Amino acid sequence: MITIHRPVQVKVIITEASRKLLLSEYRQKEKQLLHEWDQWRFQSRKLLSEAQKKSGEAYKLALDRVDREERTRKEKVEMLQFQIKQVENLPEGCEIHYTTVESSVQVDVGDVWDEIMGATEIILKDGVIAEIRQGGQSE
Repeated sequence: MITIHRPVQVKVIITEASRKLLLSEYRQKEKQLLHEWDQWRFQSRKLLSEAQKKSGEAYKLALDRVDREERTRKEKVEMLQFQIKQVENLPEGCEIHYTTVESSVQVDVGDVWDEIMGATEIILKDGVIAEIRQGGQSE
């Protein structure tokens, strides 16, 4: 017998309380991401200036890095803004993905792999575990 780790999806049932909590959490994350993005913009100007002094190739590499980082940060903010809109508009009772955690599970010879690795979900309602689903079945 050995112990392995598997992903477990955590979902939240939308209630008025969970909606407020999620919106507050997502808006705080958005604010943090925008603040970090502003800091990055300042640092990137410095990086580009220093690279330009070195060589054309160094400047091109720095510019590529800055562009890549800008795209990544923009995508994160857009994803968070999408999540905010989703939470604002979903009706009460809907389930949405909240996070993924890891679970340890013991496996042994003869165990059915698909049952062990099947979609395990934890369902939260107002911060309390309301249900645990193993491979589509409730426990």
